Formats: sequence, structure tokens, C-alpha cells
Amino acid sequence: MTWSPWMGVTVSKLQVFVPADLGQKNPLFSVGEIRIDVSWLSLLKGKRRWDRLEVNQLDVNVAIETVREIIAMPTENSSKSVVLQGQPDQDERHHSNPEGQSADEKTEQSPLVPSDVPSKVDRPNVIPMPIENFEGEIIVSNAKVRIFSERVSGLSLTLDQIEGEIPLWGSTRKGEISCGEISLSEEISEVGLTIPVMWEDRSLAVMEHSLKVFGLNLELSAAVKLAAGVPVGLHVSLPDQPVDLSSVFREQKSPFSVSNLTSKNRLQGYLLAPSSFKGSSITNFENVMINDPRDEGGMRFNRGVASFVATAAGVVAKDVRAIGEEDAILINGFATAAGEAAATVRIVSSPERAQSHAKRVRIAPRNLLMDFQP
Repeated sequence: MTWSPWMGVTVSKLQVFVPADLGQKNPLFSVGEIRIDVSWLSLLKGKRRWDRLEVNQLDVNVAIETVREIIAMPTENSSKSVVLQGQPDQDERHHSNPEGQSADEKTEQSPLVPSDVPSKVDRPNVIPMPIENFEGEIIVSNAKVRIFSERVSGLSLTLDQIEGEIPLWGSTRKGEISCGEISLSEEISEVGLTIPVMWEDRSLAVMEHSLKVFGLNLELSAAVKLAAGVPVGLHVSLPDQPVDLSSVFREQKSPFSVSNLTSKNRLQGYLLAPSSFKGSSITNFENVMINDPRDEGGMRFNRGVASFVATAAGVVAKDVRAIGEEDAILINGFATAAGEAAATVRIVSSPERAQSHAKRVRIAPRNLLMDFQP
């Protein structure tokens, strides 16, 4: 670490490790250099403000299994913290139990706005953060984020060449975050993207920004509020569209096609209390064709729906169904944060089609077949 009145504070080769409670010694992320340019004029006025905070060569390389363990960790100092009290509004009282809502109710809501963050009645025991008294501009350059699986070889998501200019001061400011390349499983890559951000009322937000990733048209809204616990809200929707994954499978034929698909997905929680995060997803689709390359057979469905809810404990498939003229599939199940999973799959078909389905099931990996009843 170095410091000078002109160059500010510079920290080089910083490493942050996985929490010791997890029994690991792996770094969670590293930063080549952090430089803070202090605003001396603001300090003389009694304010705590920097002109620029530059983060260069941020490198995040973490396993999804480690992320699950971190999310499942209890919030520290919960017994010593104070929960801010307040009366919930009418909508909060009506839906005091999020699990009591249907997936449609959870996702058929108005677009995300900066105030669309966890309600005060759901606020965990967190201590107000000093960050509320700081403001400035953050510059990110040469950053890379890679999330991989230790259990599934080759499964990873990499965001490379991340650059950003993020304003955290003033009444209303604009900035942007860009990513030069997105890679999935080190074999599938997508040209990068740029996302505009808006700073207003101590919230950093992305408002209904349209993206195209891996052939899918998306609309992204997000908000992060610099307040106690750092509440976060995220909404990703897919407007009605056909699904073309030829760019993903490249030379191979896509195993399925969809003529109409819509999806709404929400996630919210407190960044400083990862166990508070919860989300929901509902997807509707029409005219789906699934091809099996092993026998060149296929299944066609006229319509279907997939509904999921997620918490720090895991993901629950509440209702997954696809209905066609020859086949119908019904699925429900769960996957825990500990890596355990179970599901029940029901297939209704004619006797001729049932024989073909039974053949496919029997050649599936044995660890997936706990109980098969034709």
C-alpha cells in the first residue's frame, strides 16, 4: 500500500479468500491494483467523498459449490443488530408470505424500479453500513469473472474484458458497464455487450435495457440501493419470441426448437445477507420440438409452462408441464444448496410411444434412475 497527497491511496496485489468457516484456503477474488483519489475539498467540508476509485485487473474465479455454501452461511452479528421497523403497505400485507403466491403473481408485476428492492418487513438483521456516507465514481478495467463447477467437469461461465464507469454521487448521473466476451463451458462464446446504468436517489439502476445473448432477446432491469444491508433487485424477462440456439450448438443440430416463448424471472435480497435472497421464474412456451440424436426420434408439444422458486436453501420446480397431441410430461422436484436433488417425471403416451420412452429411460445414467415405473 502506498499513499501521497497527489496520487491518493494505492493498494497492489490484493487477495480476498473464501470465509474460513468453509474450511477452504482458496482466494475468492484478487485485484491487481486499487487506487483511490481522495477529494480533499470535500474532506475539508466534513464530507467523505472520493473523486475516483479505480479497480484494475479484478479476477474472480470461484466454484458454484463455494457460492452456494457462502449463500447458506448465517448472517453475522444478527443478535446484535437492529431491524428497522415500519408498517407494511397494503400489497406487503396481502402477500406477507411469498411462498403463498402463485408463480404468476410473483412474476406478473410491474417493471423493476430503483425502489423495487426487498420490503422493510423482510429486512434481515443488518448494521447500517458506513458506505451510506461515501460517494464518488468507480472505474473498473481489465476485469474477469469465471464461475465454474467442481462436480461437473467443463461447466463454467466466463465474463471477460469487463470495463465500467459507475457513478455514485450527485443527484442524477449516467454510466455504463461493458463485457467484451461471454463464454459458456469454454466452447460457446458470445460477442460482448454494454449495459447503461443510472444513479439516482442513492440507487444504481438498469431500466428495461434490451439485450441479445446466445440468440435470446432479453429485457434487463436491476437496482442496487446504498442503504443498510445493500438491498438488490433483479428482473429478467424474455418477450414473446422463437428460440434459435444454432449459434450455441454451432455445427451440431439443435436438440430442440420453440416457436413461441415468454419468461419472467425475479430475484431480490440483501447483498450483505446472502441467505436472504429469494427468486421466482415462470416460462410459457408453444410448439416445442425435442429431438433425440440417439435414435432420431422426437417429441412435439403444443404448449407448456415451467414454474420455479428459489431461496438460499435451493430451487423447487413447482410445476413443469408440456402438453402435446401424442405425449404429455409433468415434472416436479427440488435441488438443495448442498447438491442433493430429486424429481418425479410423469410421461403420458400411447402404448407405442411408451415403448420408445421406456427405451430412452433405460439407457440414461443409472444414478438418475432411483425408481422407474413404466
